[in-house]
Amino acid sequence: MGIRDFIQYLREHREKAESPDALPDIEREEVLRQAEMMVGMVDAAVKELESVISNRRVNLPEEHALRFAQDVFLYLKDEEERVKERLRQRVEPGA
Repeated sequence: MGIRDFIQYLREHREKAESPDALPDIEREEVLRQAEMMVGMVDAAVKELESVISNRRVNLPEEHALRFAQDVFLYLKDEEERVKERLRQRVEPGA
């Protein structure tokens, strides 16, 4: 999945999470599963970027680019986590 695909899925997930009560249970669970998978992908990407920064000699512009990419991924992860929380509130009442 590319970054554009990720952003498109995030957009779709946000729309669906706006009114989770309107979603059938099976669709809500599928969106939640996709969101969890996407968060895992972002975690892996952030760790890989940190590994490159830590274990290889990179010049300052490269490091800035890698840090920027990490920040973008972390922002997207936070947004997808918000979607998960909204969906879970409906799936797990009282949580």
